[in-house]
Amino acid sequence: MAIICSNCCSINEKEFSFCTNCGYPLQNQLLTDAFNERIQQRTHLLFKAENAVLAARVVLYVMGSFLSMGIFFIFAESNTKYIVVLMALLLSGLFFFLAFWSRRNPFTAMLTAFIILIAFSAINIFGSLVKSFTTLTGFTGMLICLALLLVVLKGVQGAYRINLIKEELQVKI
Repeated sequence: MAIICSNCCSINEKEFSFCTNCGYPLQNQLLTDAFNERIQQRTHLLFKAENAVLAARVVLYVMGSFLSMGIFFIFAESNTKYIVVLMALLLSGLFFFLAFWSRRNPFTAMLTAFIILIAFSAINIFGSLVKSFTTLTGFTGMLICLALLLVVLKGVQGAYRINLIKEELQVKI
């Protein structure tokens, strides 16, 4: 005789304690309560992970906005002003794209943003290593780089958790 799962309507063998499709307890009410508690916990973790991704996405939008102000370097009296403006606009577009892309594929977008931020932070810090540790501006710049990296890293972790939890909840609900 077969047992039909009350959670997903899958057919299971009588001797099974859990549904082979969704993992829902088939015969024990105590396990059913534990199952429902776990689903609530996973849903709460999903909410926290989505908030971490949202915070990282906002940071990417802010960085893109800040870099878009590089257009004003066109008025500077410098031989390299066109290169600076072009780089600022390219980076601005890149960060806007990554923030937008994080809506569809948060893990890949956040990981890409994290790698780009590490590269630019390393260039910034090691490019003026002496200045980074001896002046207030250098030290502040280093702290800002680390803070941005931390927020985006939390976004990467959150995006990874989102993928895992959504996969788990999709199977179990």
